[in-house]
Amino acid sequence: TSAGRGPGRAGCGGTARSSYSSLVRAVGEDTTHMEAPIFKLKLEKYVVLPGKLARYHTEGFLGEGSYGKVVKCTKLDTNEAVAVKIVRKDCFRQGKKEARMLKKIQKLDPEKNNLLKFIENFKYKGHFVLAFEMLDVSIYDFMSRRNFAPLHLSEIRVVAQQLLVALNALKRAGLVHADIKPDNIMLVNHESQPFKVKLIDFGLAVKVSKLWFAGTIQAIGYRAPEVILGLPMDESVDMWALGCCLAYMYLGYNLYPTHCEYEVIRHKSTVYKGLRSLDDLLITRPRPKDPAEPENSLGFISLLKRMLLVDSNVRITPTEALAHCFITMKHLSDERYSPNVPSMVRTNLTLQPWRVKMNPQLKLTITP
Repeated sequence: TSAGRGPGRAGCGGTARSSYSSLVRAVGEDTTHMEAPIFKLKLEKYVVLPGKLARYHTEGFLGEGSYGKVVKCTKLDTNEAVAVKIVRKDCFRQGKKEARMLKKIQKLDPEKNNLLKFIENFKYKGHFVLAFEMLDVSIYDFMSRRNFAPLHLSEIRVVAQQLLVALNALKRAGLVHADIKPDNIMLVNHESQPFKVKLIDFGLAVKVSKLWFAGTIQAIGYRAPEVILGLPMDESVDMWALGCCLAYMYLGYNLYPTHCEYEVIRHKSTVYKGLRSLDDLLITRPRPKDPAEPENSLGFISLLKRMLLVDSNVRITPTEALAHCFITMKHLSDERYSPNVPSMVRTNLTLQPWRVKMNPQLKLTITP
């Protein structure tokens, strides 16, 4: 599969490209008859969907998957653009499950914790329908548009901090997302809020206590070792997947194979694409012009190593990761912030008392 993409969704419950990640791709196309081959409902353009809380005027077909379709709509009472997901009839049960989980997520303050805002669910001609806020573009699509050029470390830091806040909120609530990948990380509005992101697609989300019974979770390239090996699991599976996402943003390609579990396990000791270890990530970048870049790089790799520990019992937690030197930037003075990230985004970061020392062998020493 191509970089950043998971395997195809098996029926209504497997992992796949997000139902939301291609929301803006089809805008402007001829969508007079919004019908897909796998979807029997003929949904004409300019139909009004009667929800419980509002009425939704359909504007165009935005994306589809084996789950059903996503349609761009205008919420008539506020005139705001929203995304409406119309679930296949035979996936009605899965749609109800996702709605239950989304209602739990809304109690966690989605705006503060960088989670998708859910508006409501309702029925339409026997289909289960979910309405969400409209976001911009997924990290996968953003990378694709720039020919998979790696992100700057300052950009990765801002994205990582927001997603760690999201994981921390989910952990406190006893929930696991179970499908974190670049497709499910959405930029809110990149033009007005650069690198402001939200975690989306809670179709596979589950309580930690029920994770063992959840069936297949996570896209292969982002699947934690304990999931592949059938070992006990907890919310740390999300931390593994997030680590893979951050590596993807740093490299511009997947850290692990995305097509075969055997290949993933085989590369756990050697990583992938010729890299012998995570330390070799340093050689994938050209010589830095920014004098702070070596420290930033070593801090990033230090965090990544702790996120990608094979033993889930010692893998870093969201709270610990938020206090890591790569996130807090305490080792950098204010004058050395990269100009790539506007000050409005930097204010999202909470600094913690960490110091980073560099020794002649370019090894990282972190002292509290």
